[in-house]
This record gives sequence, structure tokens and C-alpha cells, in this order.
Amino acid sequence: MFFIKKIIIFFLLISVFGCAFENITKLNSANHKSVSIDTQNDVSKDDESQDDESKDKYNLILKKYLKRKFNNKKFKADYTLKANISFASNETLSVSGLTVLNSTKAVVEYSLIDNYSNLMVKSGSFNTFPALSSTSNSIYTNEKSSEFIKERLTQSSAHKLYLLTNIVLRKLIEN
Repeated sequence: MFFIKKIIIFFLLISVFGCAFENITKLNSANHKSVSIDTQNDVSKDDESQDDESKDKYNLILKKYLKRKFNNKKFKADYTLKANISFASNETLSVSGLTVLNSTKAVVEYSLIDNYSNLMVKSGSFNTFPALSSTSNSIYTNEKSSEFIKERLTQSSAHKLYLLTNIVLRKLIEN
């Protein structure tokens, strides 16, 4: 009787791990697709302004975070991800209504293109949750606070874009 229980438990474990292993190999097949990242960072040399340079800075930061996430090892990419990040800020009142806060949101526009057929697989845009910063009398403090918020929003946007792209690639592999 004890021997039969061991055999039943053994077959149960093998069937559970066998089914789980099959799902893991299906999920990891999406990681074999390589994605090249293209951000909008070309500024004409004639009319460089501070706003264009800051846009380029955050697009390059977005590209850096996306490259870290995708970790491509192929020379020729299967897909190209074009992304552009911009920021929208506005002033809001605090809960007590005594101080003014700055609310900053990131807007990311993206498109995923198949390099073999040059067809657009997915495109769209998304907004991040607003990040709040307080205002100060110091201009330097306000600028640094704005920079840090934009960098954090860029990092969270890169993570969200990575997740969206992986979902799309997994749906393509299933079909």
C-alpha cells in the first residue's frame, strides 16, 4: 500500500512539472525575438533650443532603459520599436489648498514594426500616472526636482513599454 502511494505521488509530480515546463518553454520563445530600439533624437543643428535638447536627453534615457530590458544578442533584429517620450506639466493645488504643486505626466508614443515584412504590428500611446513636485523659491531646486521626476517617469515608461511589447510578441508567437 505504501509503495502504491509513492508511485501515485511520483506520477502526480511528473505530470505537474511536465505541464509547467511546457508553458515555460512557450513563454521563453518570445524572448528569442530581438527588438531594435529607435527613439526620436535627431535635432537640426541650426535651431537647437533647450527644450529640444531636453527632449533628446529623455529619449536617450528611454532608449537606454529599453536596451537594458530587451537584452538583444542578435545582429539583425526581428522587430523595430520606435518610441518617443514627451512631458506635460501643469499646476495643481495641494489638499489643503495653500500651496501650488506641479503635476508632471509622461506621454509615450510607440510603434512596433516587423523588419522582414515592414508591416506595423502595433502602435499607440500611453500616459503615466502624474508625479507631483512642490515648488520652491530656488530656481535650481525646481529644475532639479523636475529633472528627477522626468527621469523616474522615463524609467517607469520604459518598463511599461517593455511589458506591452512582450505581450504583443507573445500573442504573435501563439498565432
